[in-house]
Amino acid sequence: MTACGKEEIRTNPNPGTFTRLETIGMNVIPKDREVQILFRATDFDHQGVSGLKVEDLDVFENDGTIDREGDLTITRDAIPFKLKTVLLLDLTRSVEGLVPQIKAACIAMINQKLPEQEIAIYTFDANTDLLQNFTADKVALIAAINTIPETDLVNSTNLYGAIEEMEGLWDDIYNITGIEDGSLIIFTDGRHNATPNITLSDALRAIDGKKRFVAALASPDLDEASLITLAQSEDRYFKAADVNGLQNMFLSIQEEIQKSSNSIYYMYYQSPITDPSPFQNTLRVEVKNNRNTQADAFIEETFNSEGFGL
Repeated sequence: MTACGKEEIRTNPNPGTFTRLETIGMNVIPKDREVQILFRATDFDHQGVSGLKVEDLDVFENDGTIDREGDLTITRDAIPFKLKTVLLLDLTRSVEGLVPQIKAACIAMINQKLPEQEIAIYTFDANTDLLQNFTADKVALIAAINTIPETDLVNSTNLYGAIEEMEGLWDDIYNITGIEDGSLIIFTDGRHNATPNITLSDALRAIDGKKRFVAALASPDLDEASLITLAQSEDRYFKAADVNGLQNMFLSIQEEIQKSSNSIYYMYYQSPITDPSPFQNTLRVEVKNNRNTQADAFIEETFNSEGFGL
């Protein structure tokens, strides 16, 4: 299994110490003097960074350090979180004879899913079929995978039309009151050949702004240029050289989805400010020993402390 392009673009000598920070949302609760911030951490290649803890951060309010005396906490348990994943599987005649391995790869991925992860399963040939709507139930998901037929498959690949039908299946929502984080996984071993009336541009429009991964199985018909365009990034294009690499490929994509999900952090603390008068304050968050010297090396936001008090 190869993930096309990853080796070529990773030029940072020690990417594990290079962190980018991005604010997603911010809120204050005046009566509790509580300051809340939702942020994302990524590495040099904009891949999710998981596992940050309070001790990994320097947090400043108006240039003064916030530490455990302010009950500085990082958690996501207090925010409703939905992780949605759509599996869109090519079930055309070219994969006949390989369906048992495709099923096994999908089941391996399902068995590694996060508890909050809901998966929907679709197959396509000339048409698109829903096998299972979004659910976190592993038993239901595996049962749906096992219903996939293994013979008498159709010789028509409506890839772009199937992707069009994925439009609107979920909304990406990132704020303090709730998170919905979705991904589309497209599996194919060929190219769109069903109709010239539906184009790559149509497919891209349907999933514009959505996170997607392409899981490709090497074949003479594979249209890699279009598939990489669909993935939007070479880091999200995965290719198995043969059927034996399918399981590792699907597990690698699941790992990327988990890293992306776990790169979202909810942090809060009790401000030392006890003056209820309106005042604009500055919050700054840094990662200790960060080699990033660019503008996204830290977060700096303002908040109003009106209503704060003892």
